[in-house]
Amino acid sequence: MINKQTTSRFSFDASGNALNSAVAGHSNSGGSGFGGEQGAPEIWQAVREQLRGQLGDTRFDNWIARLQFVAEVDGEILISAASELERDRVNKDFAHLIQQAWSSADPAGRRIRVEARECIAPEILALAKPAANGVSRGAAGKSALGGAADGASGDGASQTLDSFLAGDSNQVAHGIARRIAQGQNVAAQIVTIVGPHGVGKSHIAHGVEHALVASGREDVLYLSAEDFLVSYVEGVKRGDTSEQRTRMRKTRVLMLDDFQFICSRPGTLLEFFSHVRAIIASGGLVILTCDQAPAALEQLDDRMRDEIQGGVVARIDLPEPALRRQIVRAKAEEIRAANPDFVLEDEWIELLAERLPASGRVLQGAVRNIFVGTILAEQPLTRAAVEKAVQLALGGAVLRPPKIDTIKDVTAKTYSISKHDLESECRKRQFARPRQFAMYLARKMTNCSYPQIGRMFGDRDHTTVLFAYRKISALVKADTSAAEELRQLEQRIQSDPRNLRGA
Repeated sequence: MINKQTTSRFSFDASGNALNSAVAGHSNSGGSGFGGEQGAPEIWQAVREQLRGQLGDTRFDNWIARLQFVAEVDGEILISAASELERDRVNKDFAHLIQQAWSSADPAGRRIRVEARECIAPEILALAKPAANGVSRGAAGKSALGGAADGASGDGASQTLDSFLAGDSNQVAHGIARRIAQGQNVAAQIVTIVGPHGVGKSHIAHGVEHALVASGREDVLYLSAEDFLVSYVEGVKRGDTSEQRTRMRKTRVLMLDDFQFICSRPGTLLEFFSHVRAIIASGGLVILTCDQAPAALEQLDDRMRDEIQGGVVARIDLPEPALRRQIVRAKAEEIRAANPDFVLEDEWIELLAERLPASGRVLQGAVRNIFVGTILAEQPLTRAAVEKAVQLALGGAVLRPPKIDTIKDVTAKTYSISKHDLESECRKRQFARPRQFAMYLARKMTNCSYPQIGRMFGDRDHTTVLFAYRKISALVKADTSAAEELRQLEQRIQSDPRNLRGA
């Protein structure tokens, strides 16, 4: 283990550069002897790219993305993990793959050591500071994730709040994250960020983490739901969960990503909330990301639900057209920085933004497919190539008008109610407004007549549907917030995969 005692023999100049030959090849050094003219940091970037291809985006983003090159120490390449949990998981499941990838790129045949940041002496860790808190080497411009893709950047270190593309669909969540990152109060000790996959929830959590760590905070902990689950289960198997308990209880800002994944395990859920309550009792803050609103998580008991809803709940929706254009343009510019021949015209950017009312992750994938199918394949970059990428993003199918069942499903999920509530006679506002929105959109987005729609909503008379249509038409003209609420609902319905032909 690297610690202060084992590094005391190293000497440093005023800039923190190693004077002892035992420490070399740090992140500022081109470092001769690292694969010819290629320095160790460049080899590490190549290793990361190879591992992403081997492991896939999800496993890479969960376990590899946040590993950082530090320095060469006593002939070993030192890589830092964000926590002891991450170090243990990486060493157990991925160390051999990392070593294989490194060995294939480094003729010097150095060994890899993965260590937790907290276990590395500050003098050694200082060598990595130039690359630790910003966008990773080789990243160009803003992350094309923007506020619209969870973990799709390919590098957890690049998911900062500065690289987050903000728009109407994520403005509230982004504003809250900014305040937290600046150490300001948000009038709550639990902040829950809710939204569908690919809209930037993980990016927000990573961004807050990076900002707080960069400010010198050492009591910040980011965990995916898988991180927490694996750590807890392994502790249970050993009959000792004290290590996890100690690590969690000394945290003052905890971020748990994909909270919904631990909700199906009652024991794990209870253990997690015991930590949450301890953190809050000591004046700390807990940030949760989740793909469902707390009210829709049936596994929560009343106390848990009240604790979450008693905090701040911020929703991120699928990006609006203006933000989709930003995301497509940012990703295109990122690719162009390394491949000057890749020029995506404004007309094609507009086409992608209009034809793909989907998450930033899908939009990024479409831009990548255009690049791979043209520049890499040595084919012309044409509108036809862009059209083909759109079709690939749509599963090789074209969109069709949504079915009324799809409209009801999406509306019910959006407002955390049931389809039965939409069809019922209950006139409470919490049911009536979503019902009228759904009726309005059923008329607007389908070819169904008023009587047909009425039958699908509890066998109502066609005059009820007509009344709802006229009422919502007038409402959206007079109330901009209602118009935006309806627009976001319509967008979610449009992007539902059931609208693909053949689905």
